[in-house]
Amino acid sequence: MLDGLVFEQNVIGMSRGGEVYEIPKGKTGKPLKRETDLLALAEKSKEMMNDLEIELIDVQPEWETNELIGHPDALIKYKGELAIMDLKYTAMKEDENCKWNPYAWGNIVDESTGEIYKDFTQSIHYIEMYFQEHGIYLPFFYLIFGKSGWCKFIMIEPTKETIESYRDRLKRFRNDLKNFIPKPIKSYSKCRKCSVLCEKRTLKPEIQQILY
Repeated sequence: MLDGLVFEQNVIGMSRGGEVYEIPKGKTGKPLKRETDLLALAEKSKEMMNDLEIELIDVQPEWETNELIGHPDALIKYKGELAIMDLKYTAMKEDENCKWNPYAWGNIVDESTGEIYKDFTQSIHYIEMYFQEHGIYLPFFYLIFGKSGWCKFIMIEPTKETIESYRDRLKRFRNDLKNFIPKPIKSYSKCRKCSVLCEKRTLKPEIQQILY
């Protein structure tokens, strides 16, 4: 997580909220190889963005509509055309899987069935937000850089059905929230993660009594 934030601020100039992150130094106060490798990759990544004809227009904007809020990494111009971009850094190899990133970034679409192995709802969220504010559908790009040097540039082109499905999901969520009746669960560990500020919220952990 920290490496990704440091990478982001060195490639596009800022992390979300303007926070500045640093990799801890070694015992002698000098940068560790972890940091020097990361900064070297960031410089190469900036060169790649230039080669791809990506121009940064607005970095880490905060967008808010009547019902949505979002923080895209950047509003860009790609070959002179306005677009939305999400910058990603990963220590994984291109064809490596893990439980939180199945199929990694190597095999995203099954060539024989057309099945998509990743959830790109994030891109639809930002595309819909921009449309709500400006009445224009912008293309969305993922620019992914791997620690080992690989890079992928992915354009998400949502279908009409995908957009309508996302809007329907928002509508159902609004209805569910409107009819939401909180039930006390007396669990601080669960309540602290919940974004719904209900009256039944448990704000502090209960005493755990042990007879010993």
